[in-house]
Amino acid sequence: MLTRLVLAAAISVAAVLTPALPPAGAESLSAPTRGRPILLERFSTLDVGPGRAWGWQSASYANCTDNPDSWKHDRLTRSSLSTAPGHLVVTATHRDDGDWDTGLLTTGDSCDSGGSGVQVRTGDLVLVHIRLPAADTGAWPCLWTWRDGRNEVDIFEWYADRPDQIEFVNHVRSGSTVYADPNIGADRWVYLATQLGADNNTWYVGPSIDTLTEVWSDHTGVGPDFAAYLILNLSISDGSFHQPPVGTDPVSMEIDLLTVERPGRRQRSSGGGVLPPSTASSRTRLPQTTIR
Repeated sequence: MLTRLVLAAAISVAAVLTPALPPAGAESLSAPTRGRPILLERFSTLDVGPGRAWGWQSASYANCTDNPDSWKHDRLTRSSLSTAPGHLVVTATHRDDGDWDTGLLTTGDSCDSGGSGVQVRTGDLVLVHIRLPAADTGAWPCLWTWRDGRNEVDIFEWYADRPDQIEFVNHVRSGSTVYADPNIGADRWVYLATQLGADNNTWYVGPSIDTLTEVWSDHTGVGPDFAAYLILNLSISDGSFHQPPVGTDPVSMEIDLLTVERPGRRQRSSGGGVLPPSTASSRTRLPQTTIR
């Protein structure tokens, strides 16, 4: 807890931001390594509950549905999750006691609330297409990894009071930055991705899958044997480091794509040569969806 407190304080007062990097094509930039999808979710239906793809509680929350010592007003409820428009909508709603009913999805470590058990591993590419909340205070959407009280990498964290900034954090081996981009903002769609490596994690941002641009690398990585569950949630800040909500209107975020891709391993032929990846593990190209 002390480590997270110090890190949160340092990030919240960071004076130097990571700006948008030079246009794609610069020698220092790279594209993510694509692979076969081990998780491909468009949320056309809500597959939540025991024996289902997603759990709606998390052991990362001290009481499975609330986490009072982590600077948030969350009270997790299944009813905060909806796929009515054909993709996922997570809505936070103010409660009479001052907390907010809100939603979370995870693949595991879910307090027996469900989940497929899919884990993100070293080498994987995690990618999400999200509409950030239309709010200027309070909203705190996140996509991150977690297992057994550790193995946390923040694919992204966004705070409504700093709408053009995204935080990237490696809690496994250290490393964090606040990335600033005028194309990121409240009520905007954006693609965000992270390639997890043994010695280096790289974050990408873009208006489409085919235009993902490298924006930051931590040069520490997660080690060769990293494995953790995914967590996607909408939190509400309690005011400790970012402004709490100034009103009680509902707040929502939307996601129409969440995928984990695993690069294929090259195989050696019986003659000692290297065979190309099999069809199942070759690069899978997902349909392009432009920013909305």
